[in-house]
Amino acid sequence: MAEKAGKRKNNRGQELQDAAATLFATQGYEKTTIREIAKAVNMLPGSAYYHFSSKQELLLSIYREGVARVCKKVDEAIARETDPWKRLAAGLGAHLSAILDEQNYPRVLISVVPSQVPEIAEELTEQRDRYEIRFTRLLDEIDLPEKADRRLLRLFLMGAVNWAEVWYDPGKSTPEDIAAAFIAFLTHPLKVG
Repeated sequence: MAEKAGKRKNNRGQELQDAAATLFATQGYEKTTIREIAKAVNMLPGSAYYHFSSKQELLLSIYREGVARVCKKVDEAIARETDPWKRLAAGLGAHLSAILDEQNYPRVLISVVPSQVPEIAEELTEQRDRYEIRFTRLLDEIDLPEKADRRLLRLFLMGAVNWAEVWYDPGKSTPEDIAAAFIAFLTHPLKVG
């Protein structure tokens, strides 16, 4: 009997999670209700709690999946490069690709910040850190001036690429082109005047 319930839970639980990721990414975590999520998969709201005990638990599950997806994409991209700057460009391009390819899981990582959900902020932050450590390591590989604040540079980079969802025009450039341009700005600063 427990085996049957486990199979049912995994099957319908994934549907709930996918629907929640879509709704959280498009209308926001706070505005989305369990009722809406359940309705999206033709389930009664009370039945959703069979799969996830709370909306917070559902969000944490989506965060874990989003982090796993983005980490996999970034890890695959940087593994093909040996030059530190090219590795950083590949990582940024993979990150951009993950958030711009209309998959909702990575978009939830950007749109729902841990402080919005204080009950699970620590767990959400741990998931984000698990991902962002990759960029800390990529920046550690690069020869930067001694006084360069690598932490601040990482935050600038992540903030810039995460905002791309707002201004990205797929007809003008690829995520990889944008990442390469970003690295070019870092390595060959614009000369003014």
